[in-house]
Amino acid sequence: MSTSAVVLAAGRGERMRSDVRKAFLELAGRPLFVRAVETFARVPQVEEIVVVVHPDDVRTASSAVGPIAPRARIVAGGETRRDSSLAGIRASTGEIALIHDGCRPFVTAQLIERVLGEAKRHGAAVPVLPSTETLYHLADGRLARVLDRASVVRAQTPQGFSRPLILRCLEAADRDITDDASALLAQGEPVFVVEGEASNVKLTYPEDLRWARTFAASE
Repeated sequence: MSTSAVVLAAGRGERMRSDVRKAFLELAGRPLFVRAVETFARVPQVEEIVVVVHPDDVRTASSAVGPIAPRARIVAGGETRRDSSLAGIRASTGEIALIHDGCRPFVTAQLIERVLGEAKRHGAAVPVLPSTETLYHLADGRLARVLDRASVVRAQTPQGFSRPLILRCLEAADRDITDDASALLAQGEPVFVVEGEASNVKLTYPEDLRWARTFAASE
């Protein structure tokens, strides 16, 4: 099955408290998302890379990605995560689509291959990590009840899907979804899981970026 990677780098990232769009923040001398693109470019099964950016960033992204993945396609995203995912999927051509957060720069080839294998078998696969903290349900600003953490996981990306399946589900999805697997669940479609990686962190806050720069320097 042919495979496309869709790297999302269009988000504003208000929680990072930066004037620069989050995926374009610098890590080891280049934008965050470029490191992820480089990893996808090293996986032989990934035959196409589509990078989704804010319309104002298309030219900048092309210059940043060109030396690493000359055939990557740069497309403009939309106002929401769902809109950007949909733009990337519509621009892709692979039978399997791997959708990845550009602000997860430490994704590994091994994780990509793990997700891809499960997506080819089942049509939808997501990497997850177990929850180690005690988890509570909130009600009216107070702790209401403890959740069974054995049944709760933290989802990561890349999330892999049959392209026709994710296209159909994204087109029907609420525009406020925060990841792509939830679009399948809303349509009653099964999503399978693979083991995620602790270092595959989504950089959201300024302290995350500080950690990432230390981590990158130690590699």
